[in-house]
Amino acid sequence: MVENRSISRIFFNVFNVAFMILLCFVCVAPIWHVLMASVSDPRALMNARGLLWTPEGQMTFRGYQLVFKNNSILTGYINTLIYVGAITLVGTLLTMIAGFVLSRRTKLRTPLTIFVLFTMMFNGGLIPSFMVNLQLGIVNTRWAIILPGLMNAFYIIIMKSSFEQLPASFEESAKLDGAGPFTIMVRILAPLVKATIAVIMMFIIVMQWNSWFPASIYLQKSRELWPLQLYMREILVQNDTARILSGTDALRAADMTSNLVKYCVTIVGTIPILLVYPFAQKYFVKGVTLGGVKG
Repeated sequence: MVENRSISRIFFNVFNVAFMILLCFVCVAPIWHVLMASVSDPRALMNARGLLWTPEGQMTFRGYQLVFKNNSILTGYINTLIYVGAITLVGTLLTMIAGFVLSRRTKLRTPLTIFVLFTMMFNGGLIPSFMVNLQLGIVNTRWAIILPGLMNAFYIIIMKSSFEQLPASFEESAKLDGAGPFTIMVRILAPLVKATIAVIMMFIIVMQWNSWFPASIYLQKSRELWPLQLYMREILVQNDTARILSGTDALRAADMTSNLVKYCVTIVGTIPILLVYPFAQKYFVKGVTLGGVKG
């Protein structure tokens, strides 16, 4: 079958390709700029303007050496991996259980669904959340970051929709063989919605990897429990303060070094999540469609 190449079709193809190239450039250019800045000479980097396509001055890895000599960065990495791992594994399991329960045809299905939807639109706010965590005695502990991050109403609704779209015959045949609800969920239904589960896991990983605000509120007296992103924020804030106060030659030299470290820390904190993202990309369209379209 030969495609009819009309003028409108050709124009659409050209526009589509040009738009995608522009979109890729907009996404890749900032990352490339930061990468080139992270291996540039500090003095030349201070005088650089606009996007960097090549390293400024002589290429150097001095910034990365300074970053990995900082024990705070390594501590932050370990803490972030603990938070991301715990919240992703336990949170995904709890989300799957909640979605499975809401998808069952029971009398409490509608009230529970309304309750979950209500929490998506309204929440108590920062101060009540802090008071709850304070009364629970988990402030300045890892639990202050892990427990509040385990459940997300939006993910529960996606999981519920995914389970609802599966034919009832799967569950009925499993019941005839003597399977209980947990066995049906884990061994029968979960493999059929693995795309949605993968998407939810990826969303949780990205969200928790970039999270720093809860730690700044709940871990004020436990610096050793800070995640990587909070240490990165501290370095960036110190860099801006040093730039404002720089007046002498010594301060200018320190400012140049901190400016280089800023870019290096950004790369160190971003590369891991960029490496993980492509492996889950193939599940995104299928997973979101399966969880968002009822058919």
